[in-house]
Amino acid sequence: MKKQFKLNGDMKSWYKLSIEERNTKNNAVIDEKLIKWPRMVKRAKKKPLPGLAGFHVVFFHIPKTGGTTLDYITAKNYRIDYVYQVNAPAFDKHVAGVFKNEQMFRTIMGHYELNDYFYQLFDRLKVAQFTMLREPVSRVISYYDYLRTSENHPKYELAKDMSLDEFIVHDAIDEMPNGQAFRILGTIKEHAWKKDPRSFDELLDAAKYQLEHRFSLFGLTEMYDQFLIMAQKTMGWQDIFYRRLNESKVKTDKSTISEATINTIKEVNALDIALYDFAKDLFNKRCEQLGIDADRVKRFKESNKQYDQLLNWHID
Repeated sequence: MKKQFKLNGDMKSWYKLSIEERNTKNNAVIDEKLIKWPRMVKRAKKKPLPGLAGFHVVFFHIPKTGGTTLDYITAKNYRIDYVYQVNAPAFDKHVAGVFKNEQMFRTIMGHYELNDYFYQLFDRLKVAQFTMLREPVSRVISYYDYLRTSENHPKYELAKDMSLDEFIVHDAIDEMPNGQAFRILGTIKEHAWKKDPRSFDELLDAAKYQLEHRFSLFGLTEMYDQFLIMAQKTMGWQDIFYRRLNESKVKTDKSTISEATINTIKEVNALDIALYDFAKDLFNKRCEQLGIDADRVKRFKESNKQYDQLLNWHID
């Protein structure tokens, strides 16, 4: 198997490279192997099956975007022995775990960023990569609620007694600021974004390009059902019914948050907000391309409600 770096010790070689060098090398892999959106549109016209002959499927999971539910939906559509779900820190500790019978798992899911090592290990000719974005203010509040109530999370002790105002400016909260843009640009690790010489407009252009041209498709948490229909059409998923998973135990009512705090969240995450506005416009255009209209979404919602009722048949 041809790999740019071997497994036995060359992880050290990989992480001796600068983050910028790692991002450049991984973007080169993506540019070579990605099944891009125009090809996904052609696939949709042929009503594809979800088989993985010749390509990997990568779910690039950005925290608090509905991704745990999407993990479950994705896994339902592929053979269980094709699916590998692990986050970047655990992956780095046991890289060989991504292989089975000397082949890389076909479907890979987890919390990653652009500079992570797994891109260097693909052994299929093509890759279909997707992600999910969320309206940034809602995502920040959700992440705040999640960390304060998730005792197994490494940041729990840090976050559990913080106010929201403290949380959104704390240097050790790694999804702040602009956690979505910086994750897909590969600059969260080691706070690399602080050393990035690019201007706001240059960063925004780079994030837009990354999303549009280096992901086969993407979704928005606020338009979750539309994305699932899109995945069904382009990826050939047979089962897209779902129930929400991994919701925060405590949910802060957005209406109770002061205008000043909301404005601070917006200021701190201005890049994410600009990227989300771009993504929303592009996503709506792609839905139009595939004929995903209000009537189609309504029919799916009704069917999914029946699915939920079926799962709850034993509850009075």
